[in-house]
Amino acid sequence: MADNNDNSLIILFGSQTGNAEELAEETKKLADKAGLNSHVIDMDEFSAELFPQHKRILIITSTWGEGEMPDNAEDLWGDVCSTAPSMTGSHFSVCAIGDTSYDEFCKAGLDWDNKLQELGANRTTEIQLCDVDYEPEWQEWVDKAIPAMVALEIPLEAVTEAEEEPAAEVIVEKEKVEKSSGKSDWSAKNPYNSTITECYVLNGEGSKKETRHIVFDLGDSGLDYRVGDALGVVPQNPPHIVDEILELQGWDRDQMVTTHKGERTLYDALKKDYEVHMANKKFVNSLTKKIVSSGMSISMNIVKRSRDNLEWSSSAEGDLPPGLNASMASEDPASRVAAIVADSKAIEDYLWTRDYVDIMREFNAKYTPDEFLELTDRLKPRLYSIASSHDAHPGFVELTVGIVRFNYHDRQRGGLCTQYMADEVVVNETDVGVFMSPTKSFLLPEDTSTDIIMVGPGTGIAPFRAFMEQRVHDKAPGRNWLFFGDQSEKTEYYYKDEIEGWLDGGHLYKFTTAWSRDQEEKIYVQHRLKEHGAEVWEWFENGAYFYICGDKQYMAKDVHRALIDIAIEHGGMSEADATHFIEKTMMKEQKRYLRDVY
Repeated sequence: MADNNDNSLIILFGSQTGNAEELAEETKKLADKAGLNSHVIDMDEFSAELFPQHKRILIITSTWGEGEMPDNAEDLWGDVCSTAPSMTGSHFSVCAIGDTSYDEFCKAGLDWDNKLQELGANRTTEIQLCDVDYEPEWQEWVDKAIPAMVALEIPLEAVTEAEEEPAAEVIVEKEKVEKSSGKSDWSAKNPYNSTITECYVLNGEGSKKETRHIVFDLGDSGLDYRVGDALGVVPQNPPHIVDEILELQGWDRDQMVTTHKGERTLYDALKKDYEVHMANKKFVNSLTKKIVSSGMSISMNIVKRSRDNLEWSSSAEGDLPPGLNASMASEDPASRVAAIVADSKAIEDYLWTRDYVDIMREFNAKYTPDEFLELTDRLKPRLYSIASSHDAHPGFVELTVGIVRFNYHDRQRGGLCTQYMADEVVVNETDVGVFMSPTKSFLLPEDTSTDIIMVGPGTGIAPFRAFMEQRVHDKAPGRNWLFFGDQSEKTEYYYKDEIEGWLDGGHLYKFTTAWSRDQEEKIYVQHRLKEHGAEVWEWFENGAYFYICGDKQYMAKDVHRALIDIAIEHGGMSEADATHFIEKTMMKEQKRYLRDVY
């Protein structure tokens, strides 16, 4: 790059839980290596009027809810849409993170891509749409986007006088101060230190599940929320996993290391800053440089990603990628590593239920602390649907959480955040970082006389407990119909006393259950919906809202299909018309079919 050319680049990120921010930081490292002077900027700390000052722009953003901008991008997006700054002479590329199970896949990124082009900016690289497993697709994008930015020749004369000052550092900071007024001080970056005041099991005796009701004290935080919002909880890694990693690698727990959160001991970094409870693909790929051919014999088990009732099952031989068996020996560790990393499906299956301890033990691979931290992902908060109304429980926020536990490789495993809240947090003592993640769509109808149908099996009941508390508080005249299900009425009838109280008080018009294991034939909520199809359709015709919360992979898809079948059978529609009514009319146009699925 010529000395008389400007080499600055800004990388803007829109992030709900930290994934986009992490990718932005990784992008900066690669951009700096390529000779660019890059700055990573939170969209909440940027102003629309600053866009014309920057000639190289990369945007990395996730999509939230049903196609909305993440919280930290909402204000900037609104400003850009209203002020429409001229971006003639600017160059950009967008990387969008999403989830293909949602209808509005990567919509936030697509909106930015279209808007910047509409404002006159030049798209140097086509937008990259990334699914849940976003790293390979991001890598594909960044390998094109950065060289394209480097190739641009932008004369220094094109830089404005304002930009001659360190705009990304000085001007942005000014904006940060100005934009902070009126907004909560608490966020994923700056969580409020709350304490858990209650944490008790909801399941009856004999249940194979562990579902807890957890109450957080909001203290003097000033945090408020609406029903439908989510609570972000910042977890910590299990201490035994941290201790095992330290022992296997022979590291000094008190060694000082530099992380994205500053200087801290290695133990604290592993406990609080990085995801060390489950290994990632980068680490597996790094084994190719660590493992040399030695002739030693090892044995590995490859597991298919499948689950039933929170229990993991081993793969059948035919389920695995060609050339791999569920259990097989190798005389050469290097060859075995090469076989795994050569097949993306093999990597996924190998990683399922494995953590860093498992892999370190299998291959005796040694790393320096800096090498390891560079390979691991940053620890991210977990979001949980709020199970309470703030009007009903002022100063507190409540959750309904399924605690994930399982055993593999003779070691106890589980969900990072759920086990942290259940096992490590001491009630009324331990500080737990929390913040609010507001919903933009999963809201009660403004007209309180509107009828609502709620489908929330298992822990999916959480937001609907909040809905019912709010409807009771508001004395809403609209009817409420709740579909709930789980394995057994005896062991999984969560909030029984409250539900029966709502029924007795006339607040809950109808309560329809689906206990899957209480009879020989399994019955689920989608079956109950179709059984009541005529009445459900009558409610739809009268303007009722339909809500669903829970598992997106199976339950949500089955319920969605049931609604289409109801429209066919009771609405007299063709398959095409029924699909259009459910997916376009109700979901997108009228916005009275709303989902909170995960």
